[in-house]
Amino acid sequence: MRRKEKHEERRKEEIKGFLMAAIWGILLGIAVVFAAMAMRVAAAPQRVQQEEQEQKEQEQSIQQEAEEEQKQEAEVLIFSQGTEEKSESEEQKQEEKQKDRQPKKVLYLTFDDGPSAENTDKVLDVLKEKNVKATFFVIGEYVRKNPETAKRIAKEGHAIGIHCDVHDYSLLYRSVDSYIEDFEKASETVYQVTGVRTRLFRFPGGSVNAYNKGVREDIIAEMEKRGYIYFDWNASLEDASGGEKTPEELVRNAVDTALGRKKVVLLAHDRVEATALALEALIEAFPDYRMEVLTVDVEPVQF
Repeated sequence: MRRKEKHEERRKEEIKGFLMAAIWGILLGIAVVFAAMAMRVAAAPQRVQQEEQEQKEQEQSIQQEAEEEQKQEAEVLIFSQGTEEKSESEEQKQEEKQKDRQPKKVLYLTFDDGPSAENTDKVLDVLKEKNVKATFFVIGEYVRKNPETAKRIAKEGHAIGIHCDVHDYSLLYRSVDSYIEDFEKASETVYQVTGVRTRLFRFPGGSVNAYNKGVREDIIAEMEKRGYIYFDWNASLEDASGGEKTPEELVRNAVDTALGRKKVVLLAHDRVEATALALEALIEAFPDYRMEVLTVDVEPVQF
């Protein structure tokens, strides 16, 4: 009986020990879990801080790269601007040198009484070959007869002015109205054939002649009121002054009457065959002059 009791007490002790061990194991496990959680909580701020530091460093790196790119772009732009300024400066210097090399004198080569089917195209051929532009004071009657030549004058960059519609002094200078009527007919013909509206004109015989004494001032006043500008001349080939002349004589006349002026408005007639034959030598006889067309901005030579 006592043995049985002792046996039961031993079993109880064993069960108690087992339970105690189990409880301590559970407690130890709980302690380990809490310790791990505590460590994670303690480490969390450090990890967050580290991540923030890494992000900050990454952002700084990106910003530095962007600043470096901007710096490089700025250097390229400055270099480019400097190159452009240098290039522009060099171009300006070249232009100034070219201007310095250009003749200081100017000659306006002008032709009256055309266009002529026989000679104006010859004149235009020489001008084209010599790369010279001229001014043609045309007659409406001949523009209607030779429209293709008139068109060529405009197409090749020459200036066009009005001379008259019919070269009849007694009819032209009968009155202001008769002059205006003739002029407007010629002007409309030029526009219809060439598409050019011109404000330039030249009086047949010049602004001072034996036929317009009584009406000259009134015609000038009326034409200027309408916005037209007339040009006389201060040098001449004298190719329409009567009597046949050789090309050599025409060139000599031009040089002699130009008198070395800085500004020469030279009178010629593209209906005269000798003028067409003399033109190349005439151009070469004025090496100190640049040859230009008359425009409304040129101060007119007037008698």
